[in-house]
Amino acid sequence: MGKHKIAGGMLKKQVITLFFLGLLLMIIVEVGIGWLCGDWGLIHMGWINYLLGPIVIIDGIALVIWSVLVQYRIGNGTPAPMVATQKLVTRGPYAYIRNPMTLGALFLYSGIGIWMSSGVLIILSLVFFSILLIYIYIHETHELEERFGEEYQNYRKSTPFLFPNFWRIPK
Repeated sequence: MGKHKIAGGMLKKQVITLFFLGLLLMIIVEVGIGWLCGDWGLIHMGWINYLLGPIVIIDGIALVIWSVLVQYRIGNGTPAPMVATQKLVTRGPYAYIRNPMTLGALFLYSGIGIWMSSGVLIILSLVFFSILLIYIYIHETHELEERFGEEYQNYRKSTPFLFPNFWRIPK
């Protein structure tokens, strides 16, 4: 039993490490695309880009990290299906929205587009995340209903999919 628990803990750490390495690779690819596409001047607002972009990027990174840590600590799992959470996570950022990691990543990549004054990156981010959200809505919602049943159905009814309702105070 002890070896299994240690191996499971190591696997979780490996999955989280791979997740963040993948995130870093995606950031590098996005910056590369932005650099190759150049500035189309679609959203060039001078110094505002250099102020607003990093704020949106940092907010996105913080939301992604917070989401992963809450899944790891409270849900006893990771974002990866091979080491999925053992409990339904409804605290932390999940108390406000059902998909905080996705919203954080959208902020991160859109923030890079704002910072680089690249309409192309913002459009690519929106297209990619629209496709991702459709996938999440169809597949992940079904999978969570199967795993957690009525508990997930109640959570789903009371918690927004992507954008928080700031007037609602979570329990």
